[in-house]
Amino acid sequence: MSGGTEWNYNETSDFIHSFEELGVREDVRGLIKDWAVSFNRQTTQRSKRYFCSPKNIFEIWLIRVPDPDSNKGSRGGFRLALFLNLPEKSINICKITRRGELENQNEKDEQRDYLEELKGFLLDKLEIKTS
Repeated sequence: MSGGTEWNYNETSDFIHSFEELGVREDVRGLIKDWAVSFNRQTTQRSKRYFCSPKNIFEIWLIRVPDPDSNKGSRGGFRLALFLNLPEKSINICKITRRGELENQNEKDEQRDYLEELKGFLLDKLEIKTS
């Protein structure tokens, strides 16, 4: 499943909440959706696979997304946390944060804690289900 895969797009309630809390423009949401359905699972400067499940059922990714309203170069923009459900071919957008807000260690720790919590939830929900 490399380039060319079409993903079924889903937004989690965490994403919707964080999107609204940040006050991100609706057209950015559309850009995220347009990009996400053709995500190709390649690690780049803007995308990093955080975790791949032992049975290759899901992957968790962190993605950097530019902000069209930002003039901050590499420090501007957003960070998306998402997971891919590989058997269902679905991309699930979990959370959006502003990259500039991850400057201090507390924010980085919160992000890592969120990803670890997501990983534990998905291991319980998806990995055990396939046993």
